[in-house]
Amino acid sequence: MKILLTLNKTYRGLPDSGHWYVYEPLKQLGHDVYWFDTVNPDEKDYNKIIEEFKPDLIFCCLTHDPFIAPWEPWPQIFEETNSGRTKTFNWFCDDTWRFDEFSSHACHCFNVCSTPDPKYIRKYKAIGYDNAILGLWHANSDFYPKVEFKNKDIDISFIGAPTPSRTEIFENIDVPIENIFGVSMEELFSAHSRSKIGINFSTNDHDPFQQTEIKQRIFEIAAGGGLLLTQHHDGIENFFEIDKEIFTFRDTEELSEKSKVLLKNPQLVETTATAGHKRFLAEHDSKVRLASLLSQIRRI
Repeated sequence: MKILLTLNKTYRGLPDSGHWYVYEPLKQLGHDVYWFDTVNPDEKDYNKIIEEFKPDLIFCCLTHDPFIAPWEPWPQIFEETNSGRTKTFNWFCDDTWRFDEFSSHACHCFNVCSTPDPKYIRKYKAIGYDNAILGLWHANSDFYPKVEFKNKDIDISFIGAPTPSRTEIFENIDVPIENIFGVSMEELFSAHSRSKIGINFSTNDHDPFQQTEIKQRIFEIAAGGGLLLTQHHDGIENFFEIDKEIFTFRDTEELSEKSKVLLKNPQLVETTATAGHKRFLAEHDSKVRLASLLSQIRRI
């Protein structure tokens, strides 16, 4: 297909994950991709791109957040959706805390949209939008350095923002967790590949209700070949088998206890991490995910 990719190329001045997790795998799958950068004020006129490139699909990840992407072409996309000339799609990433204020209104601007949580498909239907599909997070293992388990030099890490709730946990746990934040994507890939155990928190400090959600980080940890130790989320068992491919915790005390047990059992860590990585490659790698997503979009 000819795909007009419409999302930000950078975030806070650094190349964003869309290059490695969307643009590159789409090209690897054989698609002709033109990337419109929603951060760049000097981008070519959007309607002119549509006229000249003649895309089969406009693939977006629009956020309506001027801090992230100030040049999102909402009117032009809405026009394409209504005209029927080009199928339009948006990947909504944060429905657990932005559905009511954003996604429930913005979805009507697109022919198809995706949500990372299955229960939100029912919520879209409840507001009269029938073309919501499941669009799960993923990671592109091609860009993660291959590090043999015995050569991984970080015992246990959390790679993500030190938000207030997470900082409080780190301060009250007697486990030496290495918190890595503010790094480039290449450094992120390296840190995950070097980590024997990777921690994931399933809540978001932006969410006033502190609902859990499936985070991209769970797939990034598995892509790097480390053991995923994640805060429990109902439905996580649909992606990895608990206690065989990953381990979970429900509170700070359980996180501390399991971390200590795992650090004393390197063979258990390696065996479980290897199983999780194998499952990741089969089901959650970017090329697998995007091929499935495009197949669903075509059918609508």
